[in-house]
Amino acid sequence: MGFPFEPSTWDGVSGPIFMGYGGAMPGLFSLISIGLCIAALVIGQRAEAKSYKKYKKYGKAK
Repeated sequence: MGFPFEPSTWDGVSGPIFMGYGGAMPGLFSLISIGLCIAALVIGQRAEAKSYKKYKKYGKAK
């Protein structure tokens, strides 16, 4: 693929290079990633709460 500019430096770059600039997709992808992060936190908290209840019920893990 290579470097997209002839002199192979960032000196001649002006403006955004991101292909999705100005479109709706970056916002959509941000919302999807926020949702996935929240889902991971909720699932992780449920698993930790379940493990903690089990620990409190049976004592220290062997």
